[in-house]
Amino acid sequence: MFKTKPLAAATCGIFTLACLTANAQILSSESFFGYTVPALLPAAGNPTVPGYTGGWTAVDFGTQQAGTLAGSLIYGGVGYAAGTGDHIGVPANTTGGQITSANSGRVYRLLDSTTTATSSTVGTLYLSFLFQSGQESGATIFQMLDLYNGNTADANRAFTAGLTQNGGNTGSIYDFGVNEAYSNLGVAADTGVHLFVVGFNLSAAAAGDVVTVWLDPTLGAGAPVGGVTVSGQNIAFDRLSLSDYSGNSANWDEIRFGTTFDSVTTVPEPSSFVLAGLGGLALLFRRRQGRS
Repeated sequence: MFKTKPLAAATCGIFTLACLTANAQILSSESFFGYTVPALLPAAGNPTVPGYTGGWTAVDFGTQQAGTLAGSLIYGGVGYAAGTGDHIGVPANTTGGQITSANSGRVYRLLDSTTTATSSTVGTLYLSFLFQSGQESGATIFQMLDLYNGNTADANRAFTAGLTQNGGNTGSIYDFGVNEAYSNLGVAADTGVHLFVVGFNLSAAAAGDVVTVWLDPTLGAGAPVGGVTVSGQNIAFDRLSLSDYSGNSANWDEIRFGTTFDSVTTVPEPSSFVLAGLGGLALLFRRRQGRS
């Protein structure tokens, strides 16, 4: 089960109404506020963001990793809680044809205990993010947000979503992978801003984890029917990465973790906006009740 950790007593003394009424289900919200713009990660800085620990690290293959860009990505879906910071992206591919240091890069940041999944994690965790593809082509297309465990070797990639040619996909349909088995979402890729929402239903049983992915879902009434579901999994992850190879110029924004579908997608209640002014204390942490 997931449990929430209360805010400090002093904070609640100042914001009593907010502490009593705010929805405590958002765990982390990365809006890319407070970074140097423009600059590549990790040189753009490493502001403290609940849900993460340490700083961004560049890793694997090329050196053209994502960097900070001014302004939030604008998503047109009804009811979505709009961004308030900047966003990150990769410059347009000028070399093409193959993975090189000039057109490819990956960065990752470690997750903290509130947003990781281990073999002993039980409960439901949601992830959402905005994604925009520049719709370039190349010998390889891998514009993905990834969750890895232990390191960023392919074999340790627990989840990935965006646009890829992996797993027999064409690179023209939005897709995702769970433990390196890939599925597509049946929606043709374009240059628009899209909302990915991922639900991890984590179980104590072996091969008992279930992953559901929605693209541009209806918002405001909890997790909707539909989406694409992959079951029979064992899911573990401790780091989030952003990867862009060859067919690049992808953009990402508003990476959120929470314990409910609505917590990572919809406009919060007014009390939650009060909490947002507290910076890091705006987000209520959850700790897991472990199993042996």
